[in-house]
Amino acid sequence: MAQTGFIRFALLAAMGGMLSVTAASAADMRAPVYKAAPAVAPFSWTGFYVGGTAGAGWTKADPSLSIVNGASPLYLPADIPGLSALGSPGLSATNAIVGAKAGYNQQWGSFVAGLEGDISWFHFNKTAATAGNPFLAFGAGSAAFSTSVSTNWLATIRPRLGYAVNTALFYVTGGLAVGDVKYSNTYVGFSPRGAGFEFEAAAVSQTRVGWTVGAGVDYAVTPHWVLSAEYLHVDLGSVSTSGLVTTGNLNTATFNVSTKLHSDIGRVGLAYKF
Repeated sequence: MAQTGFIRFALLAAMGGMLSVTAASAADMRAPVYKAAPAVAPFSWTGFYVGGTAGAGWTKADPSLSIVNGASPLYLPADIPGLSALGSPGLSATNAIVGAKAGYNQQWGSFVAGLEGDISWFHFNKTAATAGNPFLAFGAGSAAFSTSVSTNWLATIRPRLGYAVNTALFYVTGGLAVGDVKYSNTYVGFSPRGAGFEFEAAAVSQTRVGWTVGAGVDYAVTPHWVLSAEYLHVDLGSVSTSGLVTTGNLNTATFNVSTKLHSDIGRVGLAYKF
């Protein structure tokens, strides 16, 4: 009888173990199965974009006056350096810049190359009035100049080379800069060799082709909208002209005048990427 009881106990224990394993397996089957989220594709900078920009330019013009006496000299050689300096004032100002841009980028891995063009309203207009007595040889005389330099628009076309960190693109850029430059110079003086007052006026307006270099960063806030911040140094070269100084006698001189124009520009932008 004891042996029969032991066998019953062993069978019951084995059946209980099998039921426990079966219940655990069923619980495992009912547990939720979690799947890994699909991988998000990295942002691509390849494509066309259009947008707008706004900022400021720190612009400087460097007028220069060179004096050449005529066949009957009007000015004494000792007076020419002082007169030239008086007619060569530096002009500078901070001016607004607002414009539109368009471009295309192509991405290979983390490297991005592209081409961008823009055109902007770029209003620099500065006038300087200078006066004094540069005629030191005889201690008497006067000279007064009015010098003006202005520009109204600026366009650039620039290759860009950058490095992308997902939705951020850091780049350098450089290329052509095109803008209009206007320069005018007027003079009224009274010098030892003149006969009465002397007068001169000269003006020039040219569309200049210069150069620009800079750097910036683009940041994609959505798959289609891109914010940007950019710095550019622009050099439009120089314009030049000349004017004849006349007085009441045969003595004459020629004023050869020119100005250089360059600007450091900081601006932000918003573009739509197709």
